[in-house]
Amino acid sequence: MSAEMEMPMPGSAQPAAELRGLLGHARHTAHEVVTMPRDLIVLRLTLLLLMLHGSQQGWKLDVPLRVLCGAMLVHSPLLTSRALWLVVTCTVVVMNAMHWFHIDNHKYLMTYWCVGCTLAVASGSRDAVLRQNARMLVGICFALAVIWKLAAGQFVDGSFLHWTFLEDGRVESTSMLVGNLSADQLAENRSLISLLKSSPGDGVGVTLSTSDGLRWVTLAMSWWTLLIETAVAVTFLAPRHSRIAKLRDWTLIIFVATTYGLLPVIGFAFTLCILGFMQCEPERRRTGLAYLGLLVAIQLTRIPWDNIVGSMMS
Repeated sequence: MSAEMEMPMPGSAQPAAELRGLLGHARHTAHEVVTMPRDLIVLRLTLLLLMLHGSQQGWKLDVPLRVLCGAMLVHSPLLTSRALWLVVTCTVVVMNAMHWFHIDNHKYLMTYWCVGCTLAVASGSRDAVLRQNARMLVGICFALAVIWKLAAGQFVDGSFLHWTFLEDGRVESTSMLVGNLSADQLAENRSLISLLKSSPGDGVGVTLSTSDGLRWVTLAMSWWTLLIETAVAVTFLAPRHSRIAKLRDWTLIIFVATTYGLLPVIGFAFTLCILGFMQCEPERRRTGLAYLGLLVAIQLTRIPWDNIVGSMMS
């Protein structure tokens, strides 16, 4: 008797098997994350945040901070060391205090969070202390942000974001898309602003290239920012078990997704995702994973979209 054997086509089943393997690995990783103590995840993420976005104010403090954070990150016994967290926090405070007048706003929030982490590892209940500090820091930060925006008036009329989109190179791709401006026009805007700053004087002014479309878009974005930031502040400062507080996770997730997709301040988004993940109720595992997924997704803003958009429009 003879039998014919069907030989599989070379490589026909391999891609499907690899895909199943990757999906299985992803599910396993997600399960490990949701079952790992949340406070340890957050301490590790905070150390990673400090290594990537902690400071760019000079190597004398920056390099030792990165080395120390790296050692704490890879060697588990050091992760909850009270003495090392105190050293980390003091280093961050000193670095930011030396340049307090021109550092980005989120550097202050990172500093306060480092203090919260130090207090947590020194306490008998890390999880509870971290969760309470995370929720209150987000609520207070957004409440003060709304108050400042309303008091200054530059968000109400849209002028702040309009100016930002005309002179900030980080949002050049968005300005080109929604404002129908060319890369050359935006480069000329930045040159004129630099010239104005170098030779200030009464009666001196420049005319920047803009469009009606950009004016309307930035006005809409300004009012959306006021609305969503108010929602974040109210839901995070509301009593923890109140009905309105149940919306706090999604107000913050929506804010991060809609804001930092256009304004790529990754350090700020990274910090908010850590705080949001930490304060999220333990039983809301999918919401916690949403924060971590968003933290990964915001890294896509590192792609030079302005160059891509510019090449498509040319």
